[in-house]
Amino acid sequence: MRTRFSPRFTAPSYLDTCYYSDNIFYNSGYGMPNCTAYAWGRATEILGKTPKLSTGNARDWFYYNKSVGEYDYGTTPKIGAIACFDNPYGGHVAVVEDIKNGEITFSNSAYGGKNFYLTTAEVDDENPGQDGWIFQGYIYLGDFVSDVYNLNANVRVVSENGLNLRRFADINSQIVDVIPDKSQIFITYVYDCDGYRWGYTSYNGMYGYCVIDYTENL
Repeated sequence: MRTRFSPRFTAPSYLDTCYYSDNIFYNSGYGMPNCTAYAWGRATEILGKTPKLSTGNARDWFYYNKSVGEYDYGTTPKIGAIACFDNPYGGHVAVVEDIKNGEITFSNSAYGGKNFYLTTAEVDDENPGQDGWIFQGYIYLGDFVSDVYNLNANVRVVSENGLNLRRFADINSQIVDVIPDKSQIFITYVYDCDGYRWGYTSYNGMYGYCVIDYTENL
């Protein structure tokens, strides 16, 4: 039976115990910003319990799991999977939040860098990380089906100031264009995320997400 999966496109709250007070990396002095602390917390959030993952550097996660046989693993991206990389800085782990239109969206944190950020890669990219990184594989936490649903509907923007088209389904994400009031757009997919309902669409050749509460059906 496949488990429902809600993608994360925004940073977790500082009050979220998965990422902070109950997080093994946080409690050992290696909390976020840190990819391992984040991925551990996200795995806890996804599974609803403490994950059985490596507590070492990110580069150790894939082969640790392979040696203990706790979770399935492979090289095909799946939602909810942990992507593992080796690099000169201890490696990196990221979480697959979405796969759509040939593109993977990962959520990340970086030691000494950003607390939370999103990256993308092509599905057929054999090394879906940064240049110089070595992709090791994915750890599959389970078999998930996304809470995203198809809409495939024409709608009209109802916002005097226009509607922001953002790179990701996140109110802090980059604005790639502004869709004018009364414009007609075609929404293909819908996400419920952090209190907003986001629609995936395109405008002027740009693809992204908009809050569809500011639209009406045609």
